[in-house]
Parts: sequence; structure tokens; C-alpha cells
Amino acid sequence: MDKIILVMERFAPEAMVIIETRYRILRHIYYHEPIGRRQLCKELNYSERTIRNEIEQLKSRGAVNSTSAGIHISISGKEMLRDISELIPSLLSIQPLAEKIKQKFNIRDVIIVPGDSSADYLSKKDLGRAAAGYLRKVLKPGSILAVTGGTTLAEMAAAVNGSIKMNDVLVVPARGGLGEGLKQQAGTIAANIADSMGAQYRLLHIPDNIEENTAQILKEDIHIKELLKLIKSSDILMHGIGPAMEMAVRRDLSPSIISMLQEKHAVAEAFRYYFDEKGNIVYEVPGIGLEMSDLSNIETVVAVAGGKSKAEAIKAVLGYGRLDVLITDEGAAREIIKLIH
Repeated sequence: MDKIILVMERFAPEAMVIIETRYRILRHIYYHEPIGRRQLCKELNYSERTIRNEIEQLKSRGAVNSTSAGIHISISGKEMLRDISELIPSLLSIQPLAEKIKQKFNIRDVIIVPGDSSADYLSKKDLGRAAAGYLRKVLKPGSILAVTGGTTLAEMAAAVNGSIKMNDVLVVPARGGLGEGLKQQAGTIAANIADSMGAQYRLLHIPDNIEENTAQILKEDIHIKELLKLIKSSDILMHGIGPAMEMAVRRDLSPSIISMLQEKHAVAEAFRYYFDEKGNIVYEVPGIGLEMSDLSNIETVVAVAGGKSKAEAIKAVLGYGRLDVLITDEGAAREIIKLIH
């Protein structure tokens, strides 16, 4: 693949420009349909002539169609977008970043989408779409999938949107809820993914922030015991990563704990655990769900997180060494490379 792209760059660089332009237009239609040509010109900063010509080309290939409401993407167009999205990292010279991160942290795979989700909300949607695409590849009949909460995982749930049909899969939340927006709750995300796939799900109706004594008592409940057994038997875990201080505020941690996290130079949080810049765990929030010790029994652990602002946090979790796959964006990847050099 790399050799083909190198030949294209030397022999027909204009083809690379056409592919990138067509990809950006089709991607924008996917996220904003129905949309008019003038709006595409304005939002993508392309000339009216370019938009008109490319829309005609996409129409001739059955990728889009027009109605009085605007331009829509077709089922065929969605398939084209999914296929070209897998090639875009190589076309835009992003793939070498993935290889560097893979080698540095010795992980199975790194998937990078273009852009920086800290600055471009569509890149966060691309992250969700890439995560859904990866899920499509690794889910097997009888799998148990555990998911955490957060905006990026919510985008993944939205991107599944009927593209995976597996009724013998079980989807579970990896932990309780943070008490914030319903769409971002781990339980809501698990239910949405399961509904889209026609799969089964179980919910953990427990807040994520509870006293340690309360957590121990709840763990003895027969129903919670049964659900915890299922969660800890997960084959795949998809989780987010957040900056430590931001997550401490969202979790409503006490001022004394926040001070302790600052003293210990915490930079990252992932499913109740706080990490310093070297990847050491410096604090664990009491709660019920997956524990860090459970990760060694999970076949595939996937982190989905992007944005230049999260690079230090992502690097810290990578440094802990319990991650198999990272799905991130170009902004985070480039910053991570800077941090490790």
C-alpha cells in the first residue's frame, strides 16, 4: 500500500488532491445531510465550481443524490466513505505517526483519523466512526463488549447505527455512571450500541462515585455479583481517556483529593484510575465495575481518545502498558510524538 501511494505521489499528485477533496466533501455531506451546495462551499472553503463538479462526479458513482431539501449520501456512498476512510491516513501521510506510537509503546494497533478533535468537532465524529469500524472487525458471535462513558464513546455508539448486526452479543457498561448528561453515560452507550446491533445488554444502575464501604456492601448483592461476573468476563473493552483535573471536577472529587492528585502530578484518568505522566496509578476512585487487574483477562482493550489537549493523558495511559489498540486523531498523535522525543 505504501509503495502504491508513493508511486501516486510521484506520478499523479493531482489524483491525491482529487481523492482528498472528494473525501472531505462526502464526509461533510454524511455529517450534515441534507445540505446545499452553497453551504458546502462556505464550510469547506471550496469554490462553487469545485463543489459542482465533485458533486456531479459523486452522483455519477451513486454516492450521493439530490432532493429539494439538499444533497444526501446514499447507502453506496456510506460504504465508499467507510472504505476510503481506511486509506486516508496513508494518503495524508498520517500512517507513519501510527507506526511510531505502535513501536514506542509496543501495542497491537494504532488507528489515526485526520484532524484535531480539540479544534474540530467533526474529527470527534470521525473518531467515533473509526471506533465503530474497528468494532465491526473484532466482534465475534458470543462476545461480551464492555464500554465506558464520555462524549467520544457516545459518538461511537451513534456511528454503529445499524452497521453491525449481531444478536448474540452482550453489551455491558464497564462501570457506573458519573451523573452527567444521559447520552454520555456508560449504561446509555451500552444500550444504544446493543439496540443498533439487535444485541442484548445489561445495565449497572449504580453511581460511579460511591464510598468504599458502600461499594463493598453492594458487591455482595446477588444481582450485582452476577452482573459483575459478566462485566469481568468481557472479551472487548472500549474506553475513553480524559485529562486528570478535568475528570476530577466532573467526578466532583473533594478539594483534598484534587490537591493530592496535583501533588502526585496526575495527568490522565481512565475508568476510575488516575495516572501520572509516567503511567503510574496514583489514585483510584472507589466504585463498582471493571478493575485494572481485570484487563489482563480481556482479549482486546481499546482506548478511543483524541485531541491535542488530551495527548499527555493518552501518553500516560499508553505508558501503563495495558492497552492493545489506540484509536486517536492526528492532533493527539503528533503531540504524543513530540512528548516522547
